[in-house]
Amino acid sequence: MAGASALNISLHDCSQGKRIAILGGSFDPITTGHLKVAVEIVHMRKADEVWLVPCGVRPDKPSLRTPYMHRMLMCHLAVNTTFGSQFPIRVCDLEMHEPMALSTYHVMEKLGQVYPQKQFFFVVGADLISEIKKWDAPNVPDAGERLYANSNFLVMERPGYDIPPDLPANFTLVTGVAGANVVTEDTASSEIRRRIKPLVPERQTNNFAETERSFLQLGDYSMVDGLLPPAVLAHVIRYQLYVDKPTHLK
Repeated sequence: MAGASALNISLHDCSQGKRIAILGGSFDPITTGHLKVAVEIVHMRKADEVWLVPCGVRPDKPSLRTPYMHRMLMCHLAVNTTFGSQFPIRVCDLEMHEPMALSTYHVMEKLGQVYPQKQFFFVVGADLISEIKKWDAPNVPDAGERLYANSNFLVMERPGYDIPPDLPANFTLVTGVAGANVVTEDTASSEIRRRIKPLVPERQTNNFAETERSFLQLGDYSMVDGLLPPAVLAHVIRYQLYVDKPTHLK
């Protein structure tokens, strides 16, 4: 594909930090919760920079129907309208031209190849620690075991999940410094989509604010306002990203 590489946003020139935290995800859409995780990693001095890495196509995740370009643009909008221009949070388009989403193993491998001068840390929640060894990767035997043993991780605390006392040295817990506590907010993208996507009248129930659902059907997004950066919400509304459309309009 001629010229495709020119579309990639290289971080070689703008990135000055050595320790880079990788915050991967579908970002469907990116929320204020994601941004709080990123900003606290910087504030707590666990990394010099945070790179948001939207994943590529995920056939194993049918709910991920929002095109990559929209998800990447929402990440840029969130960063550029939330933080000052010097604040070290950036968007990395590593998976833009990949036919399928990369495994975490291959994300870390590829980042190391493209940016050999950097030290990368993959951000995980405490709820995922026990799952890492099971993560697979195409054509890589025991990919999860290798990832667990050889990659660096930053661990975010999650309510209801204990941090194992015997974490290896390549796992670093994101804790407060100089008397400051880590500010967290677990705002799931799936909940955002659930609030945006209205139910047809015959499926409405009273277990989730039926009045708000009717507002959504009229284009009222008040139930998610404040959980998304304003520019991201504007993008969602402008392109009607999470509202079901008649089949002939899709």
